[in-house]
Amino acid sequence: MSTANPFPASALALAGSAEAEDLGGYLTRLLRFDKAAAVRVVASGAAVGVYGQPPFDVLTLRTLALAPDVAGIPDTGQAGGTTATLAKPVSEVDITVSAGDLLHAIAPDGALPLPRPLAGATAWTGFLPPRTGWQRTGELLVSEVAAAALAGIAAFKERAEAIPDRERTRAAVDRIAAEIWDRPLGHGLPVRAAHAARALAFLGPTAESATQATPVTSGASGDAPVATVRSAGRWLRLDAPYGTVVLRSGSGLLA
Repeated sequence: MSTANPFPASALALAGSAEAEDLGGYLTRLLRFDKAAAVRVVASGAAVGVYGQPPFDVLTLRTLALAPDVAGIPDTGQAGGTTATLAKPVSEVDITVSAGDLLHAIAPDGALPLPRPLAGATAWTGFLPPRTGWQRTGELLVSEVAAAALAGIAAFKERAEAIPDRERTRAAVDRIAAEIWDRPLGHGLPVRAAHAARALAFLGPTAESATQATPVTSGASGDAPVATVRSAGRWLRLDAPYGTVVLRSGSGLLA
């Protein structure tokens, strides 16, 4: 899929200040992992999806609502055009930009002038999952997802610290990480999906406190928050309460 933007646009309008805050938080977390992070912005109709790649061999997606009418949003020139206003709503956008530039462009009210496209996009931005064709394969309690992530972090720390200093190489540490994060989470997903969901705050503010609560029988979640697992071919996704983690089954994200 091309990263070019066939629908020129100078700005988007998020549905309001809450959406602006959510996008800002997501971008901030991506930038903690990589100060030069790129994101792919795909807007269609009433929503915009912002894809990122944290260092977990997964893609992440934050979907936000757009304002029903974006007419009159000022173009500050950040997209390379002249200063003007949009004459009609923007319904289709597909552009790869700097996460940092996009973060700085967000206005408190949700106005979102689009930064200049990146000249050289990274490999993952041209390799996104399908938009349609997803089949629901099951669900996981959010508390279970959080617990799996925390258990993986503890196991990694314990095993990495146990490596003798003379043997503690990057390769040795990476082997431990791969073994831990490739462990099964459920419904075909590896634990790395839980790790990414927790790191990007997709599980919500109460996820970790919920791991200390009385366990709920799997499959009978009641009012407990759940994350839905879906598949499309080799693609798998974990739709958590505050964002989505996407990966491909097999050897690596782009394999």
